[in-house]
Parts: sequence; structure tokens; C-alpha cells
Amino acid sequence: MDVILAVDALEHEKVAEYNCVNLMQRSFGRTDIGEFEEPRTVVLWSSFMTGRNREREVLALGDRRMWSVRWRPEETFFSGFRNPLVLDLPGFNYDLKVHERSRELLALYFETEGDERESVLEEYDGDAFKHHREIKDAFLGGLHGGHDLVVGYFSLADTVGHLSFGLEEVMKPIYAELDGLAKAASQRADRLLVISDHGMTAVGRFGDHSNHGFWSLNYEAGLKSPRITDFRRLVEGWRR
Repeated sequence: MDVILAVDALEHEKVAEYNCVNLMQRSFGRTDIGEFEEPRTVVLWSSFMTGRNREREVLALGDRRMWSVRWRPEETFFSGFRNPLVLDLPGFNYDLKVHERSRELLALYFETEGDERESVLEEYDGDAFKHHREIKDAFLGGLHGGHDLVVGYFSLADTVGHLSFGLEEVMKPIYAELDGLAKAASQRADRLLVISDHGMTAVGRFGDHSNHGFWSLNYEAGLKSPRITDFRRLVEGWRR
């Protein structure tokens, strides 16, 4: 079985700083996303799974409609697998209700102050952790479900990071949680790819997208600074 742990906003420097050995695996590094003018989440995951830069097509839909993009399986590397399980991946089968609620709470956070703002933050983080637990349960179950490919997308580091990336006491446990997921996946996977769309950089207590992503593999593949679009060919090679 092959496994892809797709982690939104997993930052290369934090993985190393927090010594997340299961996320680092045997080989790891940064992905090159310099070809994208606006490295947005849906743009990058769309480009990852299809192996082509989809920025122009996705951005043309506008900020709200882009989240409704659904690439057909035959347009992605999923088509090469007999029984793939893909969980919550933007551009494929992402839960729009979760995203829309997160956007609403994020906007409300910046519109409020004092105790009310803290209450909104608590709800915002609470929703993020609840959704994470749901996808985690499905992912861990999928590792034992007879699939030849399991892809789990986890947005926790991005969602919480936008309001708290500069707070180590918040982010370090999240990276430990993600490291635990990688450990669980490594115990079942023949090949394991950990991949992020982009990383994150601190702006005070907040977080903003960085200009690179993260990748790791449980084997040596001779990668230096791969583009995110390069991974379609790599994953398709697993089926040969």
C-alpha cells in the first residue's frame, strides 16, 4: 500500500526545529513553488495531483468559486490505482462547509475585540481540531481498509497557524500530532510521501504563506528541489 500524507502549510524549518523525525523520514527537503504568482491552497493541490500548473484556470474562477474545483480522477494520478482512498483534498473532494465556516470565523475574529475576540478564536480553533479528528479517524481506518493508495489531507497547521503560527505553545503540539500521523502511516505504507502545498512564516502571532513547500519520502529518490508538479510522475512510477 502507498500512502500520501498531504499537510497544508507544513513548514520545513519547523519540522526540523521540532525534530519531527517521522515527518522527515529518510529524505526530505523543500518544494519549489516559485512558478506560481499566487501560491493558493487550491491552486497548489490541483497542480500536485494533475502534474500541471493550474494557477490560471483556478484563479480565473475567483476567490470563492475556486474552492468548488473538482478534478476528475482521470485527470489525476489517482486513476492509476485500483482502489484509492482520497480524504478531503482541495480540488478533488474537499468539504466546502468546513472551509466556509472557517472563513466566517476568521473574518469575525478581526472584526471583534477583547473577550469576544478570544471567544471567536476558541470556536475557530475548536472547529479546526474537530475536523482534524474526523479526518484522522478516517485516515487511520483507511490504512487498514484494503486500499492500494491512501491520501489524507490535513489542514490543521494552516487553519490554526493563520492566527497562531508565532506562538510555539500552540504550534509545537500540532507538529507533534502530525508527526504521530506520519509514524502511524509509516507502519503500514510500502511507500510514504509527506507533502505540503506551502509552508508558513510568522508575522507577529499570526502566520502567512511562505514561498516554498515541504516534501519527504521513506526512500531515497534523488530529489533536490522538486516542483510540486513533479510528484505526479513520481507517484505514477509507484505503479510500475
